[in-house]
Amino acid sequence: MSEDRPHERRRGVTRGYVVGLVAATVMVALALVVASWGILGMVLRREPVDTPGLGLAAAELILLPALAALALGLWLQTLVLLRGRRTPPWAHVIVLGGGAYFIWCLGGVLAGMPISDTWLSPFALALALTWALCSLLFWAVLARRVYTQRPVPKWPWEKRGDEEGPDWRRPESDGEDPR
Repeated sequence: MSEDRPHERRRGVTRGYVVGLVAATVMVALALVVASWGILGMVLRREPVDTPGLGLAAAELILLPALAALALGLWLQTLVLLRGRRTPPWAHVIVLGGGAYFIWCLGGVLAGMPISDTWLSPFALALALTWALCSLLFWAVLARRVYTQRPVPKWPWEKRGDEEGPDWRRPESDGEDPR
């Protein structure tokens, strides 16, 4: 695919950068799952695991292989992007979302959860959507790093020497002595 653009400039990324980005994406995914499950739990007035005798520890144990699968999928997605593909790998996005759903459902069945807590659970759907969304966000951040020449984003206080902000007061512009 990169043969179409012979003069295309790409920035290299290190393994450390990719590993850090994968780790950050996995943490964001976990945070979004916790938040979405909390909101769903309040709205539906139920827990992700309603089975008597099984607590949230079962959900945590099922999420571990799903998180590992997400990390592996993001690494494979990196390889696709670094080989020159500039569009999101939609197959990876779908497989990661569907894989999270199936890991949750099969893990729940093995743990003894009923079908309402696994295959028909809105929590399983939220998990799948979160994995797919995080996969897209990961791709967008990595593609921006590899295929654009834009500098790293900076907070406003990091740009003080570059340009004036609307609420920055500089003593030398007011006629005061900066000392």
